[in-house]
Amino acid sequence: MSRSRTADALSNVPFATLSLMALCCSVFIYQVVFDPPLHHYTMCPRNVIHLREYYRLITSSLFHGGFMHLFFNMMSTAAIGSLLEKRFGTLKHTITILWGILLTSASYICCALLLYMMFGIEKLMYQHSVGFSGVIFQLSVLEANLSPNTTRDVFGFFRVPAYLYPWALLLVLQFVMPQVSFVGHLSGILVGTLQLYGLLDIVLPSENYLREIEEWPALQSVKNRNNFITTPIGDDNIVRGRNPGELGIALLKCLRMLWKFLSDVAATLKVIIFGYGARENENIQVVGNTRTGWQAELGTTEDGCLDEDDWVGLPPPPSPSDAEAVLV
Repeated sequence: MSRSRTADALSNVPFATLSLMALCCSVFIYQVVFDPPLHHYTMCPRNVIHLREYYRLITSSLFHGGFMHLFFNMMSTAAIGSLLEKRFGTLKHTITILWGILLTSASYICCALLLYMMFGIEKLMYQHSVGFSGVIFQLSVLEANLSPNTTRDVFGFFRVPAYLYPWALLLVLQFVMPQVSFVGHLSGILVGTLQLYGLLDIVLPSENYLREIEEWPALQSVKNRNNFITTPIGDDNIVRGRNPGELGIALLKCLRMLWKFLSDVAATLKVIIFGYGARENENIQVVGNTRTGWQAELGTTEDGCLDEDDWVGLPPPPSPSDAEAVLV
């Protein structure tokens, strides 16, 4: 009896990615069976800071708001996570995800604190968010920048440079689904960018150390699994060739492109709402104000004759005799 397509697809998912998907699905089954209050496990900066509910740093990424929320997040995890795990190995990918869960949550709290301390906006401090999408955006930054493709298609609408794909995805998703957590996704992009440019190397173990861990006797049963990816030997370091000083240049380039995009949108909206204005239309002249619209367009007078004033600068209209000759 042949296996189902789902089983075949899952067999191709590497060990760490598949284990993470199983964990999130198990947590969701717990939600369905026991129906715990979801707001007890979401990310709420005020509760983490003032009530010291630090467990929210982890549970906010593992719990989901519904089946479709879980489904789309797991499909994205399977696609992006599999590509990265096959490139960097199971152990490195596992550590990347673990740090991603903690750092995206911490970045979310920092954004909420900055908004409150600098502008007095406290809405984000009390807002609840949940889901694994923050870490998915972190992984998407790594995958997009390390892919050999130079451009990416955004839902079939337009193409952008690969390094801008996570940012374009952030804006499009926020426009299509305004209820999603913009700051949560933004936090994932920030963490992924820091890792891409090597600013998280201090908390990430080296490839040599990971290969030593893979030889531990306690891990041999896991290592011998078909979907376990060993740490590759070579120049596949995730930040090799990336200079942290390039980060500022990349950010300035992104800001310039964003400013140009917003300026073009503003100019388009101005034309739609207010028109071109008198200065732009001063080269358009309508001769006479007693003719109807079709007469002005054809350049005729009220009696149907051609108005010679409209032919200034143009070849003269044909005489009646010429017209008759043409008709003959």
